[in-house]
Amino acid sequence: MEYKFIKTSFNENKAMFFKYFNSLSGIYDNFLESHILKSDLYSIYIDNNNKGYFAIYEDRLLTQFYVDISAMKYAQSIFKDILEQYHVKGAFVPTCDELLLSLSLDFHKRVNMQAYFFDENKNSMYEIKPPMYNRNLLRVATEIDTPAIKELSDNFFDTFQYSSLQNKIYILEKNDEILGFGIIEDCNIFTEYKATGMFTVAKYRQKGVGRSIILHLRDICHENGFKPLTGCWYHNYNSKNTLESCGYISNTRLLNVEF
Repeated sequence: MEYKFIKTSFNENKAMFFKYFNSLSGIYDNFLESHILKSDLYSIYIDNNNKGYFAIYEDRLLTQFYVDISAMKYAQSIFKDILEQYHVKGAFVPTCDELLLSLSLDFHKRVNMQAYFFDENKNSMYEIKPPMYNRNLLRVATEIDTPAIKELSDNFFDTFQYSSLQNKIYILEKNDEILGFGIIEDCNIFTEYKATGMFTVAKYRQKGVGRSIILHLRDICHENGFKPLTGCWYHNYNSKNTLESCGYISNTRLLNVEF
């Protein structure tokens, strides 16, 4: 048995990517998606047959690894060679990816808890309380709001450019006072979903603002024929509690594995 790695692209690797997609037991949001889509992709050829692929972000972080079931007996040795040959230092591992999770644990030095990914639970035994702030207080941000967004959002939107986030940012406002922000973004892998997020202005936290935004964003997704998904950093307990109070549950974690 001989294998080799050939640099490729997602377009050239669609068939194998769909096999990977169908192997997942859960979902992940656009934070991990963005790292995957910015990664360099390599096909895995075994005896000149395309049997899988892997992706590396910024020459150091493994973001995907998939081998077809017909070649699974070679997965562990191939994974080990990739770590050594490409000097990979770590991996972003969603726990819904059983193969990547198992192989990463085989070779890990340390596992760091990175994030929770949340999906709706439509079968909850608990009644979800309505939002404290009505929908009519939520509006789509305009370019005029740019200074206020930059001032109040504490870099939540990273390097904010209005042109790239047009019609994606929402503002919860009462009596001309901005209480918080919401965002709805496309998902490029889980295309039936929209990724949602919120940020509450510091002085209005613990007052139902974030929860109201999340519930309204959920409804907007439904009205447009999409499922909402969301996430938060693993140690952001307030956000986790807020999302759970909105009827979201997390079956998937994101791990930052060091090799």
